[in-house]
Amino acid sequence: MANIRPSRGNPYQSKLEPFADLIRDWRRRRKSYRLIAQILRDQHGVETDHTTIWSYIKVRSGSRPVYTMTEDAPKPRACTDPIARLKAKPVPPPKEPVFQYDENKPLTLINEKI
Repeated sequence: MANIRPSRGNPYQSKLEPFADLIRDWRRRRKSYRLIAQILRDQHGVETDHTTIWSYIKVRSGSRPVYTMTEDAPKPRACTDPIARLKAKPVPPPKEPVFQYDENKPLTLINEKI
């Protein structure tokens, strides 16, 4: 018996690959996945679902939590704004003074009895 190996063809390429630059540009312009799918269908004749576009971008995004297609761009900024986070933090009530001041007497703690 002859050992027959299956032929290894070209690796799978997405039908969206020719439109990678367009998809990247549309996502930068905050176009939704549904709108991108509709544009590809109407203007380019590519029948695809919005979930296919999402998966296509996710695979090419690397390990970023926000899915965007990588292009040697700097890392995205943190999602939370530190100024807004500080403004939202509740202000603690003012503390009562710990010391009692009288210019004729030495400084004493309020808890101490004179």
